[in-house]
Amino acid sequence: MEKVIALSANYGYIDKIETTIKSILYNVKNVEIHLLNYDIPQEWFANINRYANQIGSRIIDEKFDPEELHDLNSGFKHINQMTYARLLIPKLIKANRVLYLDSDLVVDDEIDELFSRKFNGKKILAVTHIFDVRNKNESRVDLPVPSINAGVLLINNQELRKDHNLSEKLLDFARKNNFPQDDQDTINNWFKDEIGSLSFKYNYQIGADRFLFWSNNSNTETATEILDKVKNPKIIHYISDDKPFNIFSEGRMRETWWFYRNLELSQVVEKYKPLNLDKLKERHFAGEIFTFTNSAIIDHLEELVQKLPEFHFNVAAWSDMAWNLKHLAKYPNITLYPFVIGKRLDYLFKNTNIYLDINEGNKEKDIVEQIKEKDIPILSFESTADKNNKYSRYEVFGDDQVNQMVQRIRQLAKSL
Repeated sequence: MEKVIALSANYGYIDKIETTIKSILYNVKNVEIHLLNYDIPQEWFANINRYANQIGSRIIDEKFDPEELHDLNSGFKHINQMTYARLLIPKLIKANRVLYLDSDLVVDDEIDELFSRKFNGKKILAVTHIFDVRNKNESRVDLPVPSINAGVLLINNQELRKDHNLSEKLLDFARKNNFPQDDQDTINNWFKDEIGSLSFKYNYQIGADRFLFWSNNSNTETATEILDKVKNPKIIHYISDDKPFNIFSEGRMRETWWFYRNLELSQVVEKYKPLNLDKLKERHFAGEIFTFTNSAIIDHLEELVQKLPEFHFNVAAWSDMAWNLKHLAKYPNITLYPFVIGKRLDYLFKNTNIYLDINEGNKEKDIVEQIKEKDIPILSFESTADKNNKYSRYEVFGDDQVNQMVQRIRQLAKSL
């Protein structure tokens, strides 16, 4: 059974996303978690995966360009533009079925049933928004959903991905309409009758306690009754600004959130098996590969990074880098150095085993000369090679010979 979960957060919310992830790992075995983000460092992913990998799970760094969310802002103080990132799921994640979860919730029980639930022609399954409960039969999952809470979405991603531009269409739809409930209204209005219903136990919305208590709305009693009927909620969602991580909160189950917040990753692993301390050690690479660039275009770099996971790539530039380079930070075997300075360059020269002259545009001749002085092999492609080069350890490959370059790098590494 494929278990794929999507989350979204920026680095400012990292302690909350860690809490959600720990709750997932504690209750769901062998799960693949895609974390949509644009600024979470790769070191964070490397550390949490040292634990998750021991129990058959992994956290995938799903980087996206923050410009994709330009002009999209929430009208709520406790919500930022990252709330719209869930609309990128069809674009970024290939899995046929994806369970999206907000980062202000915890999974408090096993939820395997969701990963085999039938869609019955629907594109999304979700839970009615607690503020939009209409009658006492609302807990029946076969009734139409009046308005869903977008914090838990079971997505028929196979169906959504048939429209290759769906994410862009959804974001444009959100911009044009400026809905009061942000992406939640976007999803409700776009998909309409294509949304099916899930039980309240999968999105137990308890942050609304204060509103429900003081509201004079005729639905208040019904909403409270429905929540009270859910005896064993599996996904606890702290909606509104009454969060359990505030210094004070009125809502229920604050202690449940703090249980997962204070849970050590080692305790998560040890629920299933003894912790392997050797797997927590820093990773060692077969070699260090360096590229200095004055251009945002570096030929076949991503392909090389993918095909050589046992090597560590270092890419440096005097200036900032474009997103087509920055997004490569999602790979655990590459480190980027925009605005590089002398001390870091000294470190790179000292530790480089192979230099790749594969950037288009102008070359930084002083950098290349220092590489030559250290007798470091240089590999290049025909389109990026120095045609006047006389260096004996300079090798040129055809532009379609990426695999040959990969093989040569591995050969050179044997003599390191």
